[in-house]
Amino acid sequence: MDWTLIGALGELLGAVAVVVSLVYLSRQVHQNTSAVQTANAVTVQGNFQQLARMFYTDREMGDLVLRAMRGDPDMMPADRIATYAYFFDFMKTAELAYYQFLNGDLDRQLWEATFEFYHAYFTTPGFRAYWAERRSAFIPIFQVAMDGWLAGESKIKRPDVLVGATPMAGGAS
Repeated sequence: MDWTLIGALGELLGAVAVVVSLVYLSRQVHQNTSAVQTANAVTVQGNFQQLARMFYTDREMGDLVLRAMRGDPDMMPADRIATYAYFFDFMKTAELAYYQFLNGDLDRQLWEATFEFYHAYFTTPGFRAYWAERRSAFIPIFQVAMDGWLAGESKIKRPDVLVGATPMAGGAS
């Protein structure tokens, strides 16, 4: 065996090792992406559930938020600021989920299903009014998306309509 043949075999073995390493690395990246998507799915669902939990754990706050969703003009300032804080939390949670989805860190099916709930809330008169006043507190890509979402109606009933709350004068159902 001459040195040229030994060198060629060494290069071949090196190339095989590189290919094996790339296959291994590709599998690790895929597993990491899957783990990130799962962790983000748990976070997104947990955040949404925490926001929804308020409706059955704090009925007084639930009533205030429902009134705010309807666009009740007679709310006291302290009640209005409390519901604005809820709206802010809700929309920031949606913004984060949307951002994760756009970056490929959240599964499309999960985003689309969760979005339907978000959209039902967004289209209430109160959320629409909040958005008009606080739009600039959100990232530009979310602002554009929200504007598009608000141009259409939700596929599922709005929460205020679902529970049979009477819409305020001038509010859409």
